[in-house]
Amino acid sequence: METIKVLKALGDEHRLRIVQLLMNRELCACELEGILSMSQSNVSRHLTKLNEAQVTVFRKDAKYSYYRIREEALVEAPYLITVMETLVKEGIYQEDLKKLKKYTDHGLGCDDIKENVLLFLNVNEEVI
Repeated sequence: METIKVLKALGDEHRLRIVQLLMNRELCACELEGILSMSQSNVSRHLTKLNEAQVTVFRKDAKYSYYRIREEALVEAPYLITVMETLVKEGIYQEDLKKLKKYTDHGLGCDDIKENVLLFLNVNEEVI
């Protein structure tokens, strides 16, 4: 794991948001799209950068790709934890975590996320 590659990969707010969510649990690319309100192509591009930097790994399950933080990355680059603990206190990162919690609490899956994206746009609203 090259430190420069990791730092470059973390040098983008969208990738930091993805890492923060993946620090909590494994997520499908389409789940990241819905939670972050990003297009498939943007999420894919950012995940590719994180994979190339060996921050994340993925597995295929039928038509879905599931991503998680590479466990070795946390050992090889312990500053990842420090960075994420610091950023989680900022507004956008807290909103992302609220969306993830809402998504998880309502038992939604990959097939649901695209149909229910509007549920996550306003994290303060109750789900009907």
